Amino acid sequence: MVNSEPAAVTGRIERFFERVHRERMAGLPILNPRLAVKLVGLRDWQGLWIGVLVTPWTMNLIALPGPRCGHPPGGFGTKRDLDLPAGRYEFIAAADPELGPHETCSLFSPMDAFADQEAALAMAQAILTLLFDAAAQPAAADPAPRQGLSRRGLLRTVLGGGAR
Repeated sequence: MVNSEPAAVTGRIERFFERVHRERMAGLPILNPRLAVKLVGLRDWQGLWIGVLVTPWTMNLIALPGPRCGHPPGGFGTKRDLDLPAGRYEFIAAADPELGPHETCSLFSPMDAFADQEAALAMAQAILTLLFDAAAQPAAADPAPRQGLSRRGLLRTVLGGGAR
């Protein structure tokens, strides 16, 4: 049985992407050499493990089926929208024999904009705060129910440009 504790799942994801970094990405010019693989804020959200994955080549939201998952990812390359507290985000399915089925939502690629690991991790944490903490989300200009932040709106808000 696969361990379903957050620390164990985080370790499994980080080991997998560290191996991808060493074996598949080594030497590619898109890598930011100041960054390392790190999974930030893994949490159980409606049966899925969701966090922000920082790598030297990309920053993604990542979702994996948890022990109570009722809707696992579809086949490789299929897309689905996941409703998170801040809005609806499109994820793309992937699978690997070591990691298993998972889905990603691209946030940044390449990672040139980040001066160091600390800056990338701070961005990842700010994104998680906006995604999951209702108090941190921008107030709606209209009292009608808020439709949520788009991926672009999420990134603009985190970067200080407002949610357009």
